[in-house]
Amino acid sequence: MFGSKISNDVEVIVDGGYLPASFKLKSGEPAKVSFKRVSDAGCTQQVIFNGEKRDLPLNELVSFEFTPSEKGSYEFTCGMNMVKGKYQVK
Repeated sequence: MFGSKISNDVEVIVDGGYLPASFKLKSGEPAKVSFKRVSDAGCTQQVIFNGEKRDLPLNELVSFEFTPSEKGSYEFTCGMNMVKGKYQVK
């Protein structure tokens, strides 16, 4: 399910879903996860990532910067909790 490459700089394209819908981050290293909504498809005008809800303006990057510390699998969703993605901390 998760890609084999670990990168702590990830851009997620939002087009009615998330691409990539899953990715890996390395524990203990600063990470930047950015979301870019490219269409009005679905209910993806907002994202809930690490418990923080943010609006996703069309064709603009919205970034979350943090240092993942707890290894495990984490979910992110649209504002209505219908469209889902995951990331894994290794």
